[in-house]
Amino acid sequence: MYEKNDIIVWEPEEVIYRVDDTPDSAYLITDGAIVLYTREGLQLNRIGQNEILGETSLLLGMKRTVTAITGKGGAQAKRIPPQYFNDLLTRDKVIAALIRKVQYRLIDSNIQSNSLAVNLERITELVEMHTDGLNLNDSTVAELKKLLSDVRQKVVFARDIIAYPPAPDEAASDQAKPDATDGSVSDLG
Repeated sequence: MYEKNDIIVWEPEEVIYRVDDTPDSAYLITDGAIVLYTREGLQLNRIGQNEILGETSLLLGMKRTVTAITGKGGAQAKRIPPQYFNDLLTRDKVIAALIRKVQYRLIDSNIQSNSLAVNLERITELVEMHTDGLNLNDSTVAELKKLLSDVRQKVVFARDIIAYPPAPDEAASDQAKPDATDGSVSDLG
């Protein structure tokens, strides 16, 4: 990342911020794309030109709730200082309340999407374990396998690029291994 005046340029597949980071700014994207992920690595959204990134944390006075990573073409944005949002919220109490309500609904929706995706991923794994030995000529089995394949394509987890708490047994084995991650991002399109 480099910055000139109030314009920031991020390299392709660069981490802008992670879940639980303390916010210092929001950004108006002027070029490129940014992909948003939950703590567990569920891809929530892809945002681009003329969209705002990072406003939720500033508006609500909380730590970052998602991880933001630039797409394969990088991204460019104009920095929006926290004072801009403070002034906006101070000027009009009704608008401030409306903005906060919408932001909390967005956070709740992200949490719900993540929870459903995690459960759906596990259900898919369990069903796949039991359909492998079934008759593929059975139309119901074929339909089930196709639906499972469709689900796997739509629910995208990128756990290899997102820092999320490992399961207790994984944490112990990870401490013994050297860190093999290079911070690169794959399959962000």
